[in-house]
Amino acid sequence: MFFVAIQNPLIETFYAGAATSQLTRGLLRREYYDGLYQVLPYYLSYYIGFLAMQIPWSLAWATPMYVLAGLPLEFFRFLTFQGTIFVVILMSCAAGSAVGTFTKDADGNRAVLVPAIIPMSLFSGYVIPYRQIWSIWKPIYYASPLQWGMTLLEASRYQGLIFDDCDPDEPNRRCYATGEEVLEAQSTDLARTLGVSGMLLLCLAYVGLFLLLNLR
Repeated sequence: MFFVAIQNPLIETFYAGAATSQLTRGLLRREYYDGLYQVLPYYLSYYIGFLAMQIPWSLAWATPMYVLAGLPLEFFRFLTFQGTIFVVILMSCAAGSAVGTFTKDADGNRAVLVPAIIPMSLFSGYVIPYRQIWSIWKPIYYASPLQWGMTLLEASRYQGLIFDDCDPDEPNRRCYATGEEVLEAQSTDLARTLGVSGMLLLCLAYVGLFLLLNLR
């Protein structure tokens, strides 16, 4: 579920950001050379408007998924889930907008996204578990925004969780007694060190990077 929750808005808003950038690129260039527009205020107004529109959309997308999947109805966990989806939407739109500054049409956007999304998905820990990824491919794992979004949601879901049907004192048990044991088996030392707040800051750093690429 976490894979779908991250990948779907990532792909959709990437194309939306790229298409919007292509449609407005001529206007921005003309008004900029006429001295009527400045690049930074233009993008600030664009993304503030985008954020305002995406708040209800992300609520409409994430809330039914969260409830129907049976995730805990706790305010902090729901807020983390919703906030992660929102940050991924902003990150992907900023990346798409940056790509739209040098591509001409939807085919050009696909030519950039597809070679990026395939390795990001393949080495995100979802298709191939982290322990089975060869060392040569692990840099893709650590660089993947998709992976960090999924890992953040998993950490928020399992931290502090206790599985009552698993006896922690049973010898040779084949079950997880706590959520921390699940995270230890499935995530990385870096993810556990960063924690939920650290991974959220990392995702925000990706947002900042992609926003800067729009201003190059």
